[in-house]
Amino acid sequence: MVAIRQAAEHIGHWRLLDTTLYVTLEPCVMCMGAMILARIPRLVYACRDPRAGAVGSIYDFAQDERFNHKVEVTEDVLGTECSQLLRGFFKELRAGKKIKKTL
Repeated sequence: MVAIRQAAEHIGHWRLLDTTLYVTLEPCVMCMGAMILARIPRLVYACRDPRAGAVGSIYDFAQDERFNHKVEVTEDVLGTECSQLLRGFFKELRAGKKIKKTL
């Protein structure tokens, strides 16, 4: 949501027509809704989210015929590596360790 908002502010328009959104985890319902409303044409993500995913795991908003915008999806890009990174991150977070920011 933050990336979509910042991109819209950067280009000065809410439609992000010539963009590709790259994410680590399959977007949830809220994020897919924002992508559809922003008219983002392409999504690339690494690993599925079997508990909250809205691009095939639970729902498939990207290809739902009821929406007026379709999102082209590429999935499982470095999925194994990304899944391991996410698991490690959340394991450390649950253990109460301070996570080093990489930004």
